[in-house]
Amino acid sequence: MTRNLHPGRIIVFILLLAVMISLSYVVSGQLFKFGSMALSALNVGEGPEAAVKAGELMRKLVPVYNGMAVILTIILTIVVVQRFIRTGYEYRVSFLKKMFLYEALVVGVVVVLFPFFWMLCTSFKPSGQELVLSKTNPFDIVPFEPTLDNFRRVLKVDAASKAIGAVDVIEQKKNFGTYFLNSLLVATTAAFLVTLFASMGAYVFSKKELPYKQQMFMLLLATMMIPGMMFMVPQFFMICKMGMFGTKWAMFLPHLASVFGIFMLKQFMDTIPDSLLEAAQIDGASEWQVFRVVIVPLAFPIILTLFLLTFLFHWSNFLWQLICTNFENPLSITLPVGLALFRGQYTSELGLIMSASCFSIVPIAVLFLFAQRYFIEGMTQGAVKE
Repeated sequence: MTRNLHPGRIIVFILLLAVMISLSYVVSGQLFKFGSMALSALNVGEGPEAAVKAGELMRKLVPVYNGMAVILTIILTIVVVQRFIRTGYEYRVSFLKKMFLYEALVVGVVVVLFPFFWMLCTSFKPSGQELVLSKTNPFDIVPFEPTLDNFRRVLKVDAASKAIGAVDVIEQKKNFGTYFLNSLLVATTAAFLVTLFASMGAYVFSKKELPYKQQMFMLLLATMMIPGMMFMVPQFFMICKMGMFGTKWAMFLPHLASVFGIFMLKQFMDTIPDSLLEAAQIDGASEWQVFRVVIVPLAFPIILTLFLLTFLFHWSNFLWQLICTNFENPLSITLPVGLALFRGQYTSELGLIMSASCFSIVPIAVLFLFAQRYFIEGMTQGAVKE
């Protein structure tokens, strides 16, 4: 009987259970508190007095979110203890390993997502309170007097911005919404064109016979060793000579030729059997039909990967967009440059920067979230055996 109980396993389970209880209470408590904070901030108006009212409402909700965290922790503890008791003695080592793995994954997720959570919490803090921590618990980063003034100022829907915008039409265009749409247009157009040109180039280098094809491909790969900074000055002069300075075309036109994209797509297209192309040509398919109907569906996973990488590059390409921006024209200011405008010479509006950053990560998160499903679909479509 003593041999079956395995006191060592019981001790390990108790330690892991204590860690799980701590993680569950702390994480759920912060999440429930953040939800209470957002609810309190939404129910009040604008200005410093509104933040005080939100703080009073939030203090009334303290027993609610603390109680919800306790209830959730108790339920989770009961479920885990019951499963451990029902697990046979010979399978308890596997149960403890799985429990340790889940707790390690939770810790990893907390570490990875903590900067984003800190960004969200900071965006709700009043001006001047962004770096102020709780005196009782420095790890409690959710503010007790939240406000939506930072989001209103970023979107220019606060009273002061509305008053200025009613007088000056140009000032009305200088808002985050304009910068966001500019970046969305530039990043989407650039990602689509780069993916289109790179896929066509990769198809030629992979499936077509050309004189000195291998030498030309190696020459293209050699250009990847040249630092990108060396291209900026000649590219800037070309943009100015063509009269595109301060336009959206200047933001992405010099970067449409992607040698990396051609290389990545070519390596994938080399795995596509030539017999599929020959069969399509025998059936009377034109060159464009072979590329569109055969190559693109089979290479869809890697094409989508290139689209995401290019979109991310142009969405966060600060330096080149700063060089090409005409600050007298708000319609040429993109999001990375617009975020930098919240920083002054001696001070930084951290609350405004964090609020704008909350909006700026939404397209990337949504794009990667939806792309996972298309990755799987593309993989199954491309699973062809010769």
